[in-house]
Amino acid sequence: MNQATMQRTILIVYLVLMNLLFPVLLLAALPVLLFVEKRRRTVPARLGFQRIVRPRKQPLWIHALSLGELLSCVPLVKELHRQISDRPIYLSVSTLSAWSVARDRLAGHFDQLVYFPYDLLWPVFRCVRRINPCLFVLIETDIWPGFLSVIRRRGIPSLLVNGRLSPATLRSCLRFHWLFRPAFNTFVRIFPQSRAEADRYRRIGVTESRIGHCGNLKFDIPPVSVTQSELQTLKNALGFNPQDPVLLAGSTHPGEETIIHSVFQRLRKRHPALKLLLVPRDPLRAKQVAAIFRESGYVVRCYSDSPVQSADVCVVNVLGKLAGLYVAADVAFIGGSLVHRGGQNPLEAAAAGKPVLFGPHMTNFPDISRLLLESGGAWQVRDEMELFARCDTLLADPEQAVETGRKGQSIVRTHSGTTRHVVEDIRGIISAPTARKNNEKGIP
Repeated sequence: MNQATMQRTILIVYLVLMNLLFPVLLLAALPVLLFVEKRRRTVPARLGFQRIVRPRKQPLWIHALSLGELLSCVPLVKELHRQISDRPIYLSVSTLSAWSVARDRLAGHFDQLVYFPYDLLWPVFRCVRRINPCLFVLIETDIWPGFLSVIRRRGIPSLLVNGRLSPATLRSCLRFHWLFRPAFNTFVRIFPQSRAEADRYRRIGVTESRIGHCGNLKFDIPPVSVTQSELQTLKNALGFNPQDPVLLAGSTHPGEETIIHSVFQRLRKRHPALKLLLVPRDPLRAKQVAAIFRESGYVVRCYSDSPVQSADVCVVNVLGKLAGLYVAADVAFIGGSLVHRGGQNPLEAAAAGKPVLFGPHMTNFPDISRLLLESGGAWQVRDEMELFARCDTLLADPEQAVETGRKGQSIVRTHSGTTRHVVEDIRGIISAPTARKNNEKGIP
């Protein structure tokens, strides 16, 4: 059996298993679907039961799996909307949080927002046929062999932008290389986040000609600056006095808030005016998180509470606000890093010129965290004791905090520019004479 036949056979087996087993799993998960709001709102749409308006002209289709990927591509979507205004932009996501933030942060920059289909025959066919894009752009990750085979068969060019492969994903791709090698080679170009990521794609079997510019969209953050008057207004809106120092803990996960609570208690003894701005990764956990601090006697308010009252702790219970809040911080801790969640994006804090702290678990951002540490723009702490010690040092020495923030901000500026390379490639693809087949063949 030759390679092409083997790949075709493996794909058929995959599709048969997906289309037979998924309905069974769906029925088993029915109680969850009925009682969990985010599942009720996403699952039917991803099964194909959503309204997709046919575009007036073949659009660009950009897909961002979840909130992190969506935030990465905000500058890209805005720049494409500005430079290629004659093409509609269709944006797809897979999660409710990404949907909500897309409507807030990218309103007016896309023509329709849809949920990405599950990798099943009917949802994929329906979505691809209705949108009928001139180009499909995948942000970071969300590789589905069935979907990509449809894109390939219909002759739709595709790009993988800000590509990354976690160690676990790489192992899976190497183990099932007959399935994933043709999927990755569907892309006309892959823009890896770094040279190390480019090497991982080569290991899978991606041809050299498909490897594009190495760089990370996350560095393309607009400059952050506020006047003293604007900063005062922001702190007042949080329930803090303008002169109060602020520790911001962003995108925290379960298990981290209790650590932050202990650290805050100790810091308040040395810095009595200190305030805490806490942003859980899941805003639905805000009440639960607030209760941890209320039990210790702190005055706690949630971000959306009205009227605004003075507080020791403000817990943010609204999605999409974190990036704009870093300017209020004197020290920023990045969540998901003291527990085994791989960490969250530290660049928004660095772009705001704030000293960045994170724990030992930053596997989701290995290159970014390394660059910040090497530049002196961030500090890595192993546990609660080290987090307290580093926060205490930075709060006691504002000059050191400012210098650390300046170094991090410099790293962001130095590594920006990936958006420009990607937009240039997209313009070249959609403006060149195309050899699209536009066939309506099914999945091989």
